[in-house]
Amino acid sequence: MYKCGLVLPLLAFGFCSVLQAYKWTSTLEENMHVSACVDGNVSFPWSMVTEGKEEKILDIDWLFQAPGKENVSFATYVDDNFVTNKDRFTFIPNAGLFLQGAQSRDAGRYYVIVSLHDPKCRLTSAQRMVTLTVADRPPATRDDALHVTLRDAVRDDVTEDWTLQLHCGLFVDFGHPPADVVWTTPSGEVRNSSYQDNGTFVLSVSSPVQGGNYSCQLHPSAPAARCLTATSPLNAAAQLYVDDKDVRLSFLEARQKEIVIQLSNLSTQFSQLNEKMDHFFNNPKELIKHRNSSSCVDWLEFDQRSGVQTVYVSGEPVTVYCDQTTDNGGWIVFQRRNDASVDFYRGWAEYRIGFGDPMGNFWLGLDTLHSLTTSRSYELRVDLQKYDLTKGHATYSGFYVEGAPHNFALHFDKFVGGNAGDSLSFHRGQQFSTKDRDHDNSGGCAQKFHGAWWFHACLHSNLNGDYGRFASSQGLNWLTFGSSYSMKFTEMKIRPM
Repeated sequence: MYKCGLVLPLLAFGFCSVLQAYKWTSTLEENMHVSACVDGNVSFPWSMVTEGKEEKILDIDWLFQAPGKENVSFATYVDDNFVTNKDRFTFIPNAGLFLQGAQSRDAGRYYVIVSLHDPKCRLTSAQRMVTLTVADRPPATRDDALHVTLRDAVRDDVTEDWTLQLHCGLFVDFGHPPADVVWTTPSGEVRNSSYQDNGTFVLSVSSPVQGGNYSCQLHPSAPAARCLTATSPLNAAAQLYVDDKDVRLSFLEARQKEIVIQLSNLSTQFSQLNEKMDHFFNNPKELIKHRNSSSCVDWLEFDQRSGVQTVYVSGEPVTVYCDQTTDNGGWIVFQRRNDASVDFYRGWAEYRIGFGDPMGNFWLGLDTLHSLTTSRSYELRVDLQKYDLTKGHATYSGFYVEGAPHNFALHFDKFVGGNAGDSLSFHRGQQFSTKDRDHDNSGGCAQKFHGAWWFHACLHSNLNGDYGRFASSQGLNWLTFGSSYSMKFTEMKIRPM
């Protein structure tokens, strides 16, 4: 044994072991991923083989990095001795590290660093990293199997094209980490789900629809899916045969329902209009008040019901939805999401003028929002609901957006409070970005997260993303309330201060 008297970067040992020099096996992938189930065993494939050189191994050091934390050393192998401050870990020479009974807290990144030097004391090192994902529960469906169902078609408000909606489920638990499914079309094309809806993964198929078998199955790489038993019915794919008759019937039923809804809305609006006309006929002085109404607070004097009203900004009429229920009412709602019926992945022009139905999913429009918020001082309220039906809200004072020359930059005085926490201050002062107008500080945030927002670099919130039960900051995101998981319901509203 020779001595070098060196202080190593990781551990201070001044000697070399009698182990022969090693190199990584050719089968080892760098920065690879390993999945395990709770209580399962894990082998980290860090095997090494003899290189045949005169280099000697000084030590092997292992580090662990939990999500969002710094990496820390937890084990070392030196002078033929393996020492660790974590139980359940053992070292198998010439094979790697072995973890017995994995737990959720073991998930994260693991690094192995081998320090070597030759008889001339020239120091070298080699490093590998692996990411471990631990699934603490497998997915579950209502009857322990997957089913594909065909539901009503959905019309795109922009293109006005109809899309067929195939649902795969019905999940009562997506597992953790959440599982996903993949679809196979009649042509053999493998596709991801378009979005999630009430315990199902949805595949949207644009017209013309290809006839044949559509199948769905759990994504083979999903960690939670790997925790299913070998005999679980969820391991099998589900399929549905779709023919031209099914397609025509689905489109026809969807159109009929749309017409019924439109007629119902027209009937409701007609009844409300008649009531207002009767009211103004019997109270002519309030007609003057109505013509001077500049907010939903003014409407509270003679109509306490939530619904569509007209307010006047600088003498010009603006149609808005008034929320007269939340926190004593008086709110002008300018954004609402409660299902996937309206596509929010739109361009700059549409976000300026607004889109959707004020009675359902809609965006009021940046030009109107600018006119309203610069006419007087407003407070902002954001209402949220998770998929477990937990509700939250956040309020801000002094809210306004600048005009088109400044790309509708976001401003407010401060976060006032609310159990949803503050996920908007990160975006204060930012200009609005859409998929065709990029004004963020990172580049391409609107395209990356399929939305339109006051992106920074990139987001702590985004309530205009794709609708569905997403993770990884996709969908309708409010970091301080749902972490990286998407919301089931969002509503943004303003009220004069």
